[in-house]
Amino acid sequence: MDEIKDIQRTDSVSRFIDQHSVRTNPFGENRAADRAYRRAERIAAGLHMLTNHISEQEPVRSEVRSTASLVLLDVLKLRDEMRSAHSHSVAELQGRVRYLISMVRIMGVSGFVSQQNATTVIEALDELGTYVIASQRSMLSENISLSREDLIDVRMPTYRPVQPRPVKDMSDIKDTKDVHLIKDSHETSVRNGDSVGALSVRVQSILEILKVGGSLGIKDISANLPEYSEKMIQRELLELVTRGAIKKTGLKRWSKYSLVA
Repeated sequence: MDEIKDIQRTDSVSRFIDQHSVRTNPFGENRAADRAYRRAERIAAGLHMLTNHISEQEPVRSEVRSTASLVLLDVLKLRDEMRSAHSHSVAELQGRVRYLISMVRIMGVSGFVSQQNATTVIEALDELGTYVIASQRSMLSENISLSREDLIDVRMPTYRPVQPRPVKDMSDIKDTKDVHLIKDSHETSVRNGDSVGALSVRVQSILEILKVGGSLGIKDISANLPEYSEKMIQRELLELVTRGAIKKTGLKRWSKYSLVA
């Protein structure tokens, strides 16, 4: 049993999933739930791949696969409950993830999968459960996005009477010009010729948080990106400051970061 080979092509899961661009987005502005779902999708695909060689008569095979599919459904339910402190869906997902960890441990002990692969999957499942809890405090877990102008910029509508225009004879019109001056002055928030498409997911996430939150310290930014270490985020912030995409105010622990206007 110890010699059972369960290691297939290690890049097959990510390569297959990443090569298909999916436009369907049930999460709206809830980016945290979208990330949790993409993580759960990779874990479910990995578990299906690892259990391919297990006999269909083994209960653990069908149990692991069906539970992994239910985890995907649990994450889908979170799109409207990510901020709820006492969400039943969050508790259900946590329980399902913990149960799945136990099933993977059983497969590892029984020799159905290698200890290395079992440990990798267990760590990924544990990080998924931790990420969901941390995301309840994240700015990226909302379904809607309100701006300050939406709430305070109240203007009275201006009504202008329509003045009748004199009708001219076509012979009086000597020259007619149809000039369309359409300008698109969209600028990316990162300078030095970098486009958003060229930025890493981590950098884009940091810029999104600063756009929503305004001036924030590194602790606040890290709380919104629990999947990255504080050192990773600090390196990206320093790089963005150097490139002129964001500005830094204050020193040491009192430092604040914000987008360049």
